[in-house]
Amino acid sequence: MELIHVAEQNKWLALNDEVQIGELIYTITDGIMTISYTEVEPFYRGNKIAEELVLAAIKQARDNHLQVIPACSFAEIVFERYPEQRDVLKS
Repeated sequence: MELIHVAEQNKWLALNDEVQIGELIYTITDGIMTISYTEVEPFYRGNKIAEELVLAAIKQARDNHLQVIPACSFAEIVFERYPEQRDVLKS
């Protein structure tokens, strides 16, 4: 599996042999990244792919000094699982 950032479309993709199996969509406004959507194809669920997508977006936010709003319920779960990532959460 490979994670690809498509910056011009504000998304992260998970690819398996060049086939899209997962997607995370975000927006950036005024220094805040809002993660609005995370989805993985049903066959691939349970393999932490969505988690890896969210963690990649969090790393992107941190590297670019952005705060994060986890509007997607799964992104909220990732922040619960990884308290060390909460430093980028918008308070």
